Amino acid sequence: MNSTEAPRLKVPLGSEAHRLARQLTTETLQLAPASTKGEAAKRVYLNTLAVYAVYSYLKWQAYEPQLEQGDSWQPIVCARWNVADLVLPGIGKLECRPMWFGESAIAIPLEATEDRIAYVAVQFEEQLNSAKLLGFVPSVEGLEIQIANLQTLDDFVDYLERLELANSFLLGGDPVAVQVRNVLNTRPLAEIVAQLDRIYCNEPEDERAYAVKDVFTGEGIYAASDRELEEDIGGDDREIELLELAEELLEKLTEIWS
Repeated sequence: MNSTEAPRLKVPLGSEAHRLARQLTTETLQLAPASTKGEAAKRVYLNTLAVYAVYSYLKWQAYEPQLEQGDSWQPIVCARWNVADLVLPGIGKLECRPMWFGESAIAIPLEATEDRIAYVAVQFEEQLNSAKLLGFVPSVEGLEIQIANLQTLDDFVDYLERLELANSFLLGGDPVAVQVRNVLNTRPLAEIVAQLDRIYCNEPEDERAYAVKDVFTGEGIYAASDRELEEDIGGDDREIELLELAEELLEKLTEIWS
């Protein structure tokens, strides 16, 4: 079932939400060029309300999202970029994209296509006293999300739980987790976990290990330079080692996600 068939959750937006939106908009306008102040004011106000709506929903779900950690809460960033991100510690960064009632798709700014584990659609009507959460997608292809392709909020909660469990495992002392961290080095763990989830959910079982191995070598979303790949792989023996590690990791993920 997609979100067009599922109930939409209405989140009230009271005085606190609008106070924060006004405050961030005012601070942003002090930094924005004169020629863009009008557009920036509308963008920042609506983005802030969208982030606050998702923040409120996640608090109801017993999560502890951090408003202040996101780029969307930094006036110097908002003055230049169209971002509406929300940080979930230990899980990753969400993008909370606002849209108006009647629209069938959401445009995704280029600056909001990196470092995101999911995109949540937040619908507004002319009266900004509430917002509807329509659903989410774990990733985007291109710069647009069709509303008909959204997954439900129930799926969203399940998705976040899987990411939380996987992040916790990979930060622990299990020998497989330690090996994976060594292979990934400094690459962002939250995004890697989101990619592993997509592989687990979408790839045929007999292809998953090869896809995970590509994540290890940087041939997936996080492509490394030719030199880095050469150093990481180190020949056929290294390829086999990484494939075996991928299979061991998938066994662990199957255990914790089941």
